Amino acid sequence: MAHGAGSVATVANAESPEATAAEEQPGQSSPRDSRDLQVISRFTRVLQLFDHERSRIDLATATSELGLNRSTTYRYLTAMVKHGLLSHTTGQGYSLGPTLSRVGLLALDRLPLLDRAGPVMQALSETAHETSTLSVWGGSGPLVARVHDEQSRFIRISVPVGSTLPIASAQGQVFLAHLEDQRALDRALAAVTDRERAALLARRSEIRRAGLAFSDASADGLRCIAVPVYGVNNAITATLSLIGTLHRMPRDLDDPRVHALRRAAAELSQPVL
Repeated sequence: MAHGAGSVATVANAESPEATAAEEQPGQSSPRDSRDLQVISRFTRVLQLFDHERSRIDLATATSELGLNRSTTYRYLTAMVKHGLLSHTTGQGYSLGPTLSRVGLLALDRLPLLDRAGPVMQALSETAHETSTLSVWGGSGPLVARVHDEQSRFIRISVPVGSTLPIASAQGQVFLAHLEDQRALDRALAAVTDRERAALLARRSEIRRAGLAFSDASADGLRCIAVPVYGVNNAITATLSLIGTLHRMPRDLDDPRVHALRRAAAELSQPVL
């Protein structure tokens, strides 16, 4: 058995050690096969506890919804953290892990939007001479799905694909301006202070009206401009952004980079049905 399958079997064996003595026969479903399938099934049930309305779970919730005892549920969650399927933060519970983020990005990479985004982002970066990024909503913040680094600058700015951006980033503010469900808003703003929450909410209508958002990382000398990319029925599906230094990118709606960014986002957006 491969290493990954053996690791899964370890979880099952800890739950039913008396079953390990059965001998496997060719062409028959062995007890070990059954245990492995049970582990896979339970891993899947844990992952199905997550959705757009719930980005974190705790041990009590998982125990209740899986119908298992607390110690068994804990072993499964711990094994999933070990293999990157979940991440655990003390006091905050469990969230989807880095392995799933990588797999999810591979799936996203097959979507028509990301296929079309490559050449559009390349043209945008070459026109604006800045790094461009495409982000999708990750449940609690923007998830970077594609990046095109501008090659002509002496200082290159890069953003890791798969990283989750703060809700106060330009990309996060654009998504926030389009969220309508109160639970989704609360989840997106869960990590900010009351003062930051009030400021972000106050900017929502202006961002919708202007169709873009700015954010500065003053300590790094960087500025980001983000605009929405729309799908069918004018629903936001992604954000497209440019990232550059503060002195190269003024907060000017008439700046040529802003016009280039808007044109690129319009090219990626679907017509309203």
